[in-house]
Amino acid sequence: MIRVEKIHIEDFRGIRDLTLTFDGRNFGVCGPNGTGKSGIVDAIEFGLTGNVSRLSGEGTGDVSIQKHGPHVDSRDRPDKARVVLTLTIPSLKKTVTIDRTVKNANKPTITPNDSAVDAVLAQVGLHPEFVLSRRELISYVITTPGNRSAEVQALLRLDQVDKVRGILSRIANASAKEASSTDGEQRRAADALVRALEIAQLNGQKVLEAANGARSVLGLPSLAALTATTSLTEGLSTSDAAPQSKIAKAQATADIQALRTALSAVTSEKARADQSALLEQLSALASEGDFAEGAERDQLLQTALKLFDDETCPVCETPWKPEDFRKHIGSRREQLAEIAKRRSAIETELAPIIATTDELLDVLRSARKLATQVTPAIETTAFDAFGTILSAGRKQLVVFTPVAASIDALARLADVPQELSKAIEMLDEAVGKLPEPSAQGAARDFLVRAQEKLETHRDVSQRLRTARDRAQTAKAVSDAYSASSTNALESIYKQVEGRFSEFYRFINSDDEKNFSAHLTPSIGKLGFDVDFYGRGMFPPGAYHSEGHQDGMGLCLYLALMDHLLKDGFTFAVLDDVLMSVDAGHRREVCRLLKKCFPNTQFILTTHDRIWLRHMKSEGLIRPSDFVHFRSWDVSRGPTEWDARDVWQEIDADLKRDDVRSAAAMLRNYLEYIAAEICHWLRAPVEFRGDAQYQLGDLLPPAIGQLKKLIKLGKGAAQSWGQHDLFAALGLREQAFSGLVTACDIEQWQVNPAVHYNNWENLNAKDFAPVVAAFKSLIEAFYCPTCTAPLYVLPERREREELRCSCGSVHINFNKKPASKNVA
Repeated sequence: MIRVEKIHIEDFRGIRDLTLTFDGRNFGVCGPNGTGKSGIVDAIEFGLTGNVSRLSGEGTGDVSIQKHGPHVDSRDRPDKARVVLTLTIPSLKKTVTIDRTVKNANKPTITPNDSAVDAVLAQVGLHPEFVLSRRELISYVITTPGNRSAEVQALLRLDQVDKVRGILSRIANASAKEASSTDGEQRRAADALVRALEIAQLNGQKVLEAANGARSVLGLPSLAALTATTSLTEGLSTSDAAPQSKIAKAQATADIQALRTALSAVTSEKARADQSALLEQLSALASEGDFAEGAERDQLLQTALKLFDDETCPVCETPWKPEDFRKHIGSRREQLAEIAKRRSAIETELAPIIATTDELLDVLRSARKLATQVTPAIETTAFDAFGTILSAGRKQLVVFTPVAASIDALARLADVPQELSKAIEMLDEAVGKLPEPSAQGAARDFLVRAQEKLETHRDVSQRLRTARDRAQTAKAVSDAYSASSTNALESIYKQVEGRFSEFYRFINSDDEKNFSAHLTPSIGKLGFDVDFYGRGMFPPGAYHSEGHQDGMGLCLYLALMDHLLKDGFTFAVLDDVLMSVDAGHRREVCRLLKKCFPNTQFILTTHDRIWLRHMKSEGLIRPSDFVHFRSWDVSRGPTEWDARDVWQEIDADLKRDDVRSAAAMLRNYLEYIAAEICHWLRAPVEFRGDAQYQLGDLLPPAIGQLKKLIKLGKGAAQSWGQHDLFAALGLREQAFSGLVTACDIEQWQVNPAVHYNNWENLNAKDFAPVVAAFKSLIEAFYCPTCTAPLYVLPERREREELRCSCGSVHINFNKKPASKNVA
């Protein structure tokens, strides 16, 4: 999509003023921790997207790009915090600049600004994962299957797949729950109809027989069939169709008996035994603090997910991106998966008790109505009190949490108050005293009330059919989508796992040539198992070292980006992602990036200078395409190991007569640059196991090596008859020896009094010539034309030449072959 040519940063994060030129090539950023490397990464991301991942999303609290994007000294001037990016868009063959300030983060100045450019930059905005830190890289490897699925699908822009699947699953579950609830309501309506008809079981023939028996008493013709529109009261006049009395004695008696039967269902010996067993289970769960707290937290998370409006958290009203919020909630629920599983099991056992409670509530309401109809009316307080207990208890058992409240609710369901038993006895007695109706009156009341119950049953049955159809359709749609999306994901992951395995074998070819991996998608999850030396497939964290895990994370990221963007994968920032890759595979990682992604521009940060050297030696970055920070200061920002900066700082210290600081800076810089020179020139340095090299260990070998190389060049020039070159090298040799003499390097081994430990005892006037001498000496290791360092080629095997980047310095070491006499 893009390549970055240049970046200019002003008062952004920890950087005051910095310009880096990338020229669309790979670039290294090196320096100790805290020297500003991540500030560059943040600036690149901000320039491209207007956002900084480090300052947004989960765990950032009150940190934000608006408040904390500007440099701390410009925190009240977000207009001064500015990033200017110069890009090339290969597909458009255009150069584009993006000028963005924190104050107007969402309104950058883009030049040129046309629809084609906007489309490419919008595509870049959809892929913030071009910036990858180790914490993000390792999340693909060492994490739960649910989190991995969310991370990988978000990267592949497949997060909508799981979102839709989740929505369809919730619809299916809600529809199934509605059907189940309506099924219970239909059973209770059927029981009421059976009681009204005074039959043993509900079927069409029994209904007709009972209805026709009453109709014959009234002289009405028999009903031939029971259809969906049949009325049991057909033929009754309007006045006859109204009940002759408020209470049908037979129906009332049946309702009271139904209440007693329902009460016995919750107070019987078996019911109490089942209740006692459930109470023990709930008490055991409640005693587990982790379970009780986890169950409540899971309930809260479910509710938050249900109420989320795709804008703000329903709990704390914090703005969230929809995908981030769902991923955040999903990761939290993933941690509570075992608790949710145990909760589901106990809820299954509670379901029959909830259903029994529903039946009891129905007949209790019928009995309460009777209590208000008899004369004199019976006080309904006992009915209302127990009804309140049943309703509250049922509601609590459905929500389940807190567990202690469910224990209390379950215990109270079977505790029938004596006041209720007395009220039922009084009601039974009052109904028993009702006069027996005439045969015709009883038949008329029978038909009217039976018709009422029949209509209720028909209505509920119709709703049940609709609910079942809806549940069946929702389940079919959810299952079909789940199956098709899983198949599609399996196909994608099969390609990704193949490419991942290929990359990982590349960087571990010495010991894992037969490595393979399996990415296994399931609903909302992505399993990840890798081969461990032919001993089986295991999660990456099971046996592989941290270094191997980092390597896997990088390889998986590259495989995913390769699949997602293909030729569009032209830019990536790897922020210290390789810090724990073992030293034996660093070169291979560099070779992987160079060989398999030749068209991708990598910006790589590292705190390890050895990594930087590997990048250069393997040709991943050119010798001059890097910046090496040595320190950071809150006022000035990062400071490079740049000769201009160093000499300027030393001069400033000398002007203040601060020789101590100047001497320390000179020594530190010389140690740094001497190590680099030894690397460039392949100078032999006495090995130290602790890698703690001092200036005296490094500068003499560097000087000796350049002298040796000049001599090799002179010998080669002489063998080829290149007299002018031979003379020029002689002059270079003579000049270089003069520079060395001016620095008294040879005296270090025999006269410690003149060596660098004594520098700080000099005054500024005496130390200035020392600085000038070493500055001239170091310049001798650089090309005067391109100012790039001199380096030996090849980097291994027999030396062939000394050269610079522009070719102005090109010293050949290969002598002319001796001529052979031909007989």
